[in-house]
Amino acid sequence: MKKVLFAASAVGLFAVGSAFAQDVEIATWSGFRKGAASFTFDDGAPSHVTDAGPMFKKYGYKATFNVVVNWNPNWSGFQGLADEGHEIASHSNTHGNNMSGEEASSKSAIEGKIKQKYGVITVAYPNCNVPNESAVLQNYIVGRICNGSWKGMADEMGKDGPSNWAQVPATMTGAEGQLKSTNDFTGRMQKVIQSNGWAAFLTHGFQGKNNGNANYSPTDINAIDGALKWAQQNDKDIWVAPMGHVAMYLKERKASKAQASSSGSTITVKLTHNIKDNISNYDYPLSLRVKYSGSTANVTQAGAKLESKIDGGYVYFDAVPNAGDIVIAGEGGSGPTPESSSSVEPPASSSSATNPASSSSVTNPWGPWNPQSSSGTDAIEDIAFTNQHFSVYRSSDNYIVVGGAQGMPITVYNHMGQVVRVTRGLGFEQKVYSGAKGAYIVRVGNRTFKVNL
Repeated sequence: MKKVLFAASAVGLFAVGSAFAQDVEIATWSGFRKGAASFTFDDGAPSHVTDAGPMFKKYGYKATFNVVVNWNPNWSGFQGLADEGHEIASHSNTHGNNMSGEEASSKSAIEGKIKQKYGVITVAYPNCNVPNESAVLQNYIVGRICNGSWKGMADEMGKDGPSNWAQVPATMTGAEGQLKSTNDFTGRMQKVIQSNGWAAFLTHGFQGKNNGNANYSPTDINAIDGALKWAQQNDKDIWVAPMGHVAMYLKERKASKAQASSSGSTITVKLTHNIKDNISNYDYPLSLRVKYSGSTANVTQAGAKLESKIDGGYVYFDAVPNAGDIVIAGEGGSGPTPESSSSVEPPASSSSATNPASSSSVTNPWGPWNPQSSSGTDAIEDIAFTNQHFSVYRSSDNYIVVGGAQGMPITVYNHMGQVVRVTRGLGFEQKVYSGAKGAYIVRVGNRTFKVNL
């Protein structure tokens, strides 16, 4: 956890004309969890789409899938995974002994097939052989090796990540690996919870599944299912997220400055860094908490509503660096008017849906879909399509999350067709609503999605 005391001379953060300084803390890991874990899958196996995708969807978690261009992966299937919030990454063009010379071309080839906000930002090296590190770091924010012990490093990383971002370790799973059972996986996650660290897992195909070329060291899929179930049961402690997403968070957290000032019942927080490059804007939301004595709080960033909670004398929320001032307005506060459900007319009932891809208004966003017929673990079904690619899904901590929607209006409807949240996309992804169990419609720009909480 990174704590910035606004009045501390060590960082020189002083307010001009503020009533008093305010403590603000940046969490070590998203959601103020104690450790992080990334599940990575190599070779672009058919089973990654048909088996891994639904398994992760069941628990609300996302993974990294490293595909080999010339092995003809199921591009539409992997695009579907990207649209659900997974990371699609490079595992070279040819899977040769060493991918030197393919660092940029494999990235470009995959980006020609898969649409995601920053394209391909992670690479996993075939045969664990590190290629040209300079070329790697010009194209990716993460270069993944295999077991760290092979390179004289520990398999698990500390809270500050690897010493070399071109050599990020991951522990092999399956028949030839160190991790075979659910207990093996959970043991590693418990270890990083205790150390506030980060563990990554490297899996190829699954035992008894259609793995294509991913036939090395097959893993029992039930072992991973059990690990994800355990992670969900311990979600307050372990953050499970794709490798590139964890890397963005970690780099941002280490580079960010948070300063807060208070006037009356309104607190203003500025969250900034200067690490933007030609690979990423580094706009993954960071988790913050601010000392707070009120019983209610309305949190906005650049006028967009942020989800927040008050607990133990703090207000907690996720915000995007460099995306504008964060304003916490308490009871009677005079902060900017947030975007809220009162600013949007609820859709009228109708027996049929207006196609949101061809209309600027939604007569009935539900259309003929019966929410009672959908499973509670059915995270997302796209019911309108344009060339824009957003990810909309239920997270493990039961939030509706929208990715890739920077600058886009976002509206959430409940099962009665009533508007329950209006906000705007701010960064790489963001939590936009958490409420009672049930079915919701999420409208992002002119596309609509069905999500169950």
